[in-house]
Amino acid sequence: MATDAILDSSIIVALVTPEKYSEWARKRIQNYEYFHALDLSFYEVANAIEYKVPNELDAKNAVEVFQKAEQMMNLHTIHRFSEATTDLLKKALELKITAYDAAFLSLADKLKMPFLTLDMKLARKIEHTKYYELIEYPNEASNSSDITPAKKPNAK
Repeated sequence: MATDAILDSSIIVALVTPEKYSEWARKRIQNYEYFHALDLSFYEVANAIEYKVPNELDAKNAVEVFQKAEQMMNLHTIHRFSEATTDLLKKALELKITAYDAAFLSLADKLKMPFLTLDMKLARKIEHTKYYELIEYPNEASNSSDITPAKKPNAK
């Protein structure tokens, strides 16, 4: 079993703010000992938290939540974006995914590590590719009280 995993920004946000799959994320990360993220995660997490103001968070709470996320991310190995750019654009165009998603996927592929995400659209787009074996995400039927295993290839 892998001891390291790549964390998508969606996982980090779910760990510091209430989200539909926060419980799934908390339980899933317990399967790993160490985490990796891209430096662009800081921007993505900040953007996601900013998006929650004013409906879910006020400005003061948003700053505190980001500080918590930042502390968490600083405990990970943070990889430079350039480590994932070898085939990033080719992968993004081929799979019809964002360059951000392609960067995380490239890093997971390069390091041969599981990639944890809450991005079900991304998972569906790569479902019939060699990269699908790298991704772990919640079953769409699950919710915070019904933690189900991540979908994996050949899962029944």
